[in-house]
Amino acid sequence: MVQPNDSPLAKRIQKASQELLDQLGVRPRVALLLGTGHGPVSNQLKQKKLLHRQDLPGGMLLGEESHLIGGILEGVPVVVGDPPLAAYDGHAAQDVTFPVRVLQAMGCELLILTAGASSLSKHLEPGSIAVVEDHLNFSNLHPLQGPHTADLGPRFPDMSAPYPPRWRRLAKEVGQEIGLNCMEAVFAAVPGPSMPTRAEYRFLRRAGADLVGMSLVPEVLAAVHSGFEVLALAGVLETVHVESSEPTDIELMLDAAELAAPRMASLINGIVASLAR
Repeated sequence: MVQPNDSPLAKRIQKASQELLDQLGVRPRVALLLGTGHGPVSNQLKQKKLLHRQDLPGGMLLGEESHLIGGILEGVPVVVGDPPLAAYDGHAAQDVTFPVRVLQAMGCELLILTAGASSLSKHLEPGSIAVVEDHLNFSNLHPLQGPHTADLGPRFPDMSAPYPPRWRRLAKEVGQEIGLNCMEAVFAAVPGPSMPTRAEYRFLRRAGADLVGMSLVPEVLAAVHSGFEVLALAGVLETVHVESSEPTDIELMLDAAELAAPRMASLINGIVASLAR
């Protein structure tokens, strides 16, 4: 946990985390910032405490209609929220990642992030769930740029293993138990909001990307910097055929998201349940 100190950002984090703990009345073990799978997971919480956007501490901004829900999932205290702000809406890196730092300061042991992504691999089909094993940051957003706040973490944090193997292994094991083949994948973050061009997709594939999305990586960078364990899961929304000029079909992507959401929720439930054993 981040300890009380004199830096303005750390003070804001401590103040926001304490306000949330007071409002929720319980210290969560797991924090979930979910795109794909949000509804099904939230619906299964017991002893719910709902915090609307206007009830959240200053700076703790998520989506436009966002909220946080505290409760018990599979016997484990958790807090569930929408994904952080999107950088393509004009938000700064610190604003995008502030919720991650607050959740870590609340004492959460694990951050589970989910996102939708386009697949560059024939092995990752629409509606499937991938476990992120590494990333490429082409988002033009890095939360550690600017003046160094030593209270929050090291100036040059190691990023050789931002996605700890034990959590990835657990996700794949749970996936097998519930009938999901959750392959590992490299996630490339791009700025958005326009979709990449075919040339950009080809470049990303040659660079080693299996998945492409517009979120996830800045939050992971902030989490790793602050010592927060991370598990990132991606719901595949489409398969991109880089040789084709066929346009993106948003309706098909929405259909894939609906298919991936209950699968993601089942996977998350199993992962959280394993922590209660």
